[in-house]
Amino acid sequence: MSTLLPTRRRLSLGLALAAVLAGVGAYTASAASAAAAPTPIPLTSSACPADLQQGEADGCVTQLQLELNLTGAQITVDGQFGPATDTAVRTFQSAHALSVDGIVGPATKSALDAAAAAASGTVDLRTQCGDLQKGATGACATTLQTMLNTFNAGRLTVDGQFGSATDTAVRNFQAAHTLTINGIVDTAVKNALYAGTPTPLPRGPVDPAKVLNAAKSYLGVPYVWGGGHSLRGEGPGPSLGTCDGYTGSIQPCPANTTAGLDCSGLVRAAFWFGAGIDLANGGDTTEQTLDQHLTPITESQRRPGDVEYFGTDAHNTVHVVLYAGTDPATGADMMYEAKETGTNVHYVSLRTGGYWYHVTA
Repeated sequence: MSTLLPTRRRLSLGLALAAVLAGVGAYTASAASAAAAPTPIPLTSSACPADLQQGEADGCVTQLQLELNLTGAQITVDGQFGPATDTAVRTFQSAHALSVDGIVGPATKSALDAAAAAASGTVDLRTQCGDLQKGATGACATTLQTMLNTFNAGRLTVDGQFGSATDTAVRNFQAAHTLTINGIVDTAVKNALYAGTPTPLPRGPVDPAKVLNAAKSYLGVPYVWGGGHSLRGEGPGPSLGTCDGYTGSIQPCPANTTAGLDCSGLVRAAFWFGAGIDLANGGDTTEQTLDQHLTPITESQRRPGDVEYFGTDAHNTVHVVLYAGTDPATGADMMYEAKETGTNVHYVSLRTGGYWYHVTA
């Protein structure tokens, strides 16, 4: 059983564009932008200077650039307040009868927050939208996408089109909040979106407990050939797969009509949501073994949160599992695994004999 076809690199669409959210109080934004821009910080936050100007480099500038782009600018979101951002600020100030000085002070922040919120077309999902699912369009879908991005549930282009990528993000959110994983944004999902507090993805040293908790959230999710590999730009998490290269016994191939995870897709999601690490940017098992975050270890050195790959050698592999440690109830060594089409992600006794790796930040 293999995890993903060799044409994986050709199929990947990479990162989606930046996204924004109209939150409680001041307008806020979140991005999965090109490069590694600092995490956005609301302009009115005490963490931001009273006046932002050229030379600043931080999450406040990331937020500024996101909002400027919403109001018509076309600048790179990199968290660097350079000449292009200065020009965009001055253009905005001129258009809104503000002092044209390139300094983002209280008046410019207030005007920009309001203009960005209006441009995003946000609505209250709880009172202005019915249940949402794949196929929905318009302001309700736009607001949903921006909120999901803030919760790091996806890497969505905010386009008001509830497609495969948004479906993936909804399922990620449902899994993380112990809700029914069906891709439908019902009352329970909406309440969780508004009641929850968005937190940044984990950073720093890998905490195996967080990685394993992320993997646990996917128990029961179907195995899907190519599922979880951003084939349509979704980002990590359950997604439609592909029938390209599929050789499973279940016919016709269900991969392009079922959302789920294959083995490396499961491991990818666990480390993305549990540690903020995107192994091989969605690559297959062999590509994951070449990721800079992986260090080869011996089987005797394994500890919970380590990964075991199976194949002809350490860098020519077809399957991967996540070591869960010893079950306190049974004393048995356990693993999380997405095994094959027709099964679901499960927690079972560990199989050994593969190639072991430790994942570090």
